[in-house]
Amino acid sequence: MENKSLSIRQIFDNMDYGENFEKLNEGLEWLRSKNSFSVCKESSDNSEIVEIKSQIDNQTLCTEYIPETDAIKDVLSNANGKIKWIDTDAYQRAKTLYKLAEEIEKNASLLCQIEIVCRGILSKDTKSKAVPLLAQYFYYYSGFAVKFSHENPNWKPKGIAVGIIPNENILSNVGLMLAPALASGYNIVLQLGTTIFPAVAFLTELAKKVGIPEEVITLIPSDSGDLVPYLSNENVAILTLFTDLNNEKYDGVNNFNKKILNLASNKTPVIIFDNADLDSASSSITDSAYSYKGLLPWSVDTVLVQENVFNVFLNKLKTKLKSTKVGLANNKLVDISTINETSLNKLKTLIKLAKIQGIEVFQPDDNSNLFTPTLFIGNRVMTNRVVSAEEDQDANTITVLAFRTIDEAVNLANNSRQGLAASVWTENLGIVNEVTKKLRVNNVWINSHGLTSAEIPISPIKDSGVGYFGGKEGFYEYVQVAKHSEQPSSLNKIQKIDNSCASFISFTKKSQENWRRLSRLNKAKIFQKFADYIVSNKKDLSCSVTEAFLDEWIAEIYQYTTESNKSCSTIHLDFNVVSTHEPLGVVAIENEIEYELKNIRLILAALLAGNAVILITSSTDSLPFYNELSTRLPPAVFTVLCYNFNNIQVISAHKELNAYFGEGVNPLYSHLPIRESKLFKTASSDWNDVYRKVTFVKNVWSNIGKSSTCNLSTY
Repeated sequence: MENKSLSIRQIFDNMDYGENFEKLNEGLEWLRSKNSFSVCKESSDNSEIVEIKSQIDNQTLCTEYIPETDAIKDVLSNANGKIKWIDTDAYQRAKTLYKLAEEIEKNASLLCQIEIVCRGILSKDTKSKAVPLLAQYFYYYSGFAVKFSHENPNWKPKGIAVGIIPNENILSNVGLMLAPALASGYNIVLQLGTTIFPAVAFLTELAKKVGIPEEVITLIPSDSGDLVPYLSNENVAILTLFTDLNNEKYDGVNNFNKKILNLASNKTPVIIFDNADLDSASSSITDSAYSYKGLLPWSVDTVLVQENVFNVFLNKLKTKLKSTKVGLANNKLVDISTINETSLNKLKTLIKLAKIQGIEVFQPDDNSNLFTPTLFIGNRVMTNRVVSAEEDQDANTITVLAFRTIDEAVNLANNSRQGLAASVWTENLGIVNEVTKKLRVNNVWINSHGLTSAEIPISPIKDSGVGYFGGKEGFYEYVQVAKHSEQPSSLNKIQKIDNSCASFISFTKKSQENWRRLSRLNKAKIFQKFADYIVSNKKDLSCSVTEAFLDEWIAEIYQYTTESNKSCSTIHLDFNVVSTHEPLGVVAIENEIEYELKNIRLILAALLAGNAVILITSSTDSLPFYNELSTRLPPAVFTVLCYNFNNIQVISAHKELNAYFGEGVNPLYSHLPIRESKLFKTASSDWNDVYRKVTFVKNVWSNIGKSSTCNLSTY
């Protein structure tokens, strides 16, 4: 009889661990106790999760639904009622938020069970990615309640804060809005997707347990995308949206220019150079693309690989995907939880289309009736536009492309609607510095992907959103809410129509790229010379503008040019995070109120940060002054136009515009769909507020290693 010996590797690869399912008793019991939920009867075998999955796919777990405008109006009115969270002592508010963070950590297991049942999220994903970060936000912002109240004892929110959080969000995103809003004293209304609703409902029970009055947080379970009830309601002060506003479902007109914060979970790219650790990169990509059902804000959809290691890396990624196990979320041995039937059908359609166009498709499992990780390989994917951003969000696919040069890689990464994040994999410090500088995103991770922390601000750009989330900047978004006029501004002060303004905006963008590269010191020199010009010519200039206006310009120039560069470095775990402020690009500023201090600060801050500025003024008196400033700057970096409807129309609709600063209710932006009007901004006269509005933060995360923990004296 032949004796066949197996290697340890072969034994390991063929080991069968049997079934090992999550215990869901607590989660099911909690769900059954709520009249809002219909949950299947308890079962000891896997049929229980199959039935639950059917309910998830059909969205029947939560049967409450409040789509009517009048019903929402009543909810908002009640939320703005007699009990106001701001009336609670600041120290007590801080203490309560801290306790809430502790309760979240204590109840992590139950939160995981609810997420398994209602959304099919793996327990390990909720426990390692969502719950710790959710608790972090409440720990972090608890201290702001006391600090801000001490510095601003008379401040009170004028109205309520509303958050729209659809199902396609990680649970920790709730903390991005809820924690700073509670810390600043708002009563809050959350409209939640029907499958994320149960977990947040449990969170509000914990909030009530630690002392937050029930009336402070109101939940509306609804998958409706109608934003009009919130945009038009007088009780709403600030609206925070965790959704892609390019989705036609989320529409509405912001007639009263309410403050809008927006964070969308668009997919992110990865750039891999030939000297990178390819094994670590492939593992990180698999985790970032498929964990948490692909709902992480930084989930991966595009992998750019240097041409000379493309095949080597691709083989490693394929091998990694072959070893991943896909299944239902209650199975502890599963690496990736399966997607719903709708997303699976979209995936099948994409695969069929790709194969028709001759694009290479890789799947580790040929069973088309089950979800399996899918790669679209080669540059023909981009040229044939097989996968749109919305389709990829649902179908969870990865596109793998080759590149040759650094600029090609950066251009491919930047050629996206998303501006949230990207990761760079290389051991070459020179490449790191160059690529980091050129990437147009908020977070750049070096040899890692998906790192975040409560104290590190998120400032999404492009279609990834607007405003700040997390960090101290995320708190100040809720306490610096400008009061808007209810009447549109007049557009008839100057009737001259400037039909040439459209032609130079593209040139303005090119000029801005060169201007931003100039050092801050050299920019400061230009403005200090301009201040000297004002002092020397004050008598002549005061014939058309006031001396007070000129004195303000002189004072502000010297104050701002001596400010620090607004960059900081933070140690988070084993990573060094360097945060710097980057210019938005091309910004337009309305200058209706000629001598208002905030307009002076806006112009100065925008230009010194590296933006190009288009000033739209309603007065001819200041034109000689501004024209003089324009001549001292590179061409098209500072341009002055007449204030009229034609100019506003052309500028606001131009694809190169990055922000539009106006007064009150802008007559154009207030009638645009919200996805187009989000460029509209208002600013106070506070320097910090102005600076935040004309820049976005770029966080660069780099591994500092663990050698600092070694005691070398013992060796």
